[in-house]
Amino acid sequence: MPKMIRESSIEGHTSDVHPRLLEDLVSQTPRVAVATVLLSLIYIGIFYQFVPPAILAIWFFLQMVSTAYRLHNAREFQRSLKQQSLPRIRKNQTHFMFFSITQALLWVTSSVLVALYAPQPYEMISLVIAIGVINAAALSMSSIYRAYLVFFFMIIISQMIIMTLYGEPHHLGLLMVIAIAIPATLILSKSIHQSRLSIIATHDELEDSVRKLHDLSISDNLTNTYNRRYFFEASEDLIALARKDQHKASLIMLDVDHFKRINDTHGHQAGDFVLVKLAEAIRGTLRDSDIFARIGGEEFSIFLNHTSLEGARVVAEKIRTVVENKTFDYESTPIKVTVSIGISELDQQKRTADDLYKESDRKLYVAKESGRNRVVL
Repeated sequence: MPKMIRESSIEGHTSDVHPRLLEDLVSQTPRVAVATVLLSLIYIGIFYQFVPPAILAIWFFLQMVSTAYRLHNAREFQRSLKQQSLPRIRKNQTHFMFFSITQALLWVTSSVLVALYAPQPYEMISLVIAIGVINAAALSMSSIYRAYLVFFFMIIISQMIIMTLYGEPHHLGLLMVIAIAIPATLILSKSIHQSRLSIIATHDELEDSVRKLHDLSISDNLTNTYNRRYFFEASEDLIALARKDQHKASLIMLDVDHFKRINDTHGHQAGDFVLVKLAEAIRGTLRDSDIFARIGGEEFSIFLNHTSLEGARVVAEKIRTVVENKTFDYESTPIKVTVSIGISELDQQKRTADDLYKESDRKLYVAKESGRNRVVL
C-alpha cells in the first residue's frame, strides 16, 4: 500500500550512533559555541596580566576557529541526517572526533600557560575551569561517546601532570581526589548517554505503536487498502482543495462480477485470496496520490484527484482490462474474474464525496445490468 506504509528506520540507524543522538548534538552546538566564547573570555580576563598578550590572542583565535569548525560540523551533520546518507554521517563523526581532540588540546594549552606564567595558586583556577569544561562536555559531547572519552582523558590526565609538576606538595591530596573522581565522572557521563538512548528507544517504540494504530484505524486488514471511513474523510478533504483550486476530480466504483459464485465454488478463503490479489493488481495501475479503498465486501472505490471524467474512464478501462486478463491461481486452481465499474465527476450537482459515491454506485448498477465487465460514465 504505497501511501500508508512508511519507513520505520533510516539509513543512519546502521551507524554506531543513533540519529536522534546526532540530532541532539546538532541542537546543542549553538549553545556550546556561545559557552565556549564566554568561557574563553573569562579565562583571558583572569590571566591576561600573566600570560603574554600575543600568546593569549593566538590561543583565543584558535578557540574561535575550533568553535566555527564545530558549527560547520553541526550543519553538515544536519544535512547528512536529512539526506539519510550513512557515508556522510560517518565522515562527520570522524570530523567531530578531530574537533574533540583539537578542543582538548586547546584547553590543555590553557592550563600549561597558567602553569608556566601565572603564580600559585592560579593553577587551582585553571583546574576548576578544566573540570567545568569536562562536566559541560558530558552533556554536549556524549552523543558521540568515544569522542567525549578522548576529550575527557586528554584534559584530566594533563591536569594531573600539571598539578604533579607545578603544584605544591599538599596538592598531591587533590590529585588523589581527582583520581577518585575520574570513575564517578565516567559513570555519570555513561549514565547520561544510556539515559538518552533509553528515552530515544521509548520514544521510538511509542511512535511506532502510534503509527501502527493509525495504520490499523485507516486500513482494511484483508486487502491492505484504505477502509471506508478513511476513504470518505480523505476524499472530502481533497474535494475541498479541488473546489478551492478549481481543478477536476473523479470517483470510481468497482465491483467484482459474480463474486458469490467464487465463494460458493471455491470457498471463502479463495474469495479472500482473489480480493487480495485483485487489490494488488489494481494498485499497480494507480498513482501514489490516488485514494484506493475497499468500501465493503467485493466493492472498491478510487478517488482520482486532478482527473476529469474522461481521464477517469481511461484509468477505469485500464483496470478492467488488467483484471480481465489476469488469472488468479488459488492452490493450483485458476480463477478468472471481471469487474464492473461506474464513474462520476465532481461538478455543481455532485459536490461531496457522498454525492460522487452515490452517482458512481448508480453507474455501477447500470454496468451490472448491461452485462457486467464494462465501464459506465
